[in-house]
Amino acid sequence: MMLKKLVLTVMLTVSLLVIGGQSNQAEAYWGVVVNCREWITLRSYPSTEAESLDRIPLGEWVWINQGYYHDGFYSAEYNGRHGYVLAAYIKYVKD
Repeated sequence: MMLKKLVLTVMLTVSLLVIGGQSNQAEAYWGVVVNCREWITLRSYPSTEAESLDRIPLGEWVWINQGYYHDGFYSAEYNGRHGYVLAAYIKYVKD
């Protein structure tokens, strides 16, 4: 009985450590638009072929969702819209 409690305690502790470590790796953050002439495009899915949802001007702040990165795109929020932006045009902004 004592061994069973010990094993369950160890398993719970390891599970919490793994879950806690993963959540720290995928935090959302602010980014600013850089490296473009005038604006970048917020797209409906992570592709340059995707529908344009909005234009985001150079120097504008964008919310990057949970560090999502796929095929060179970040998941982002801008003007209340959710879409995808090319990562090459986003600079991480520290708090």
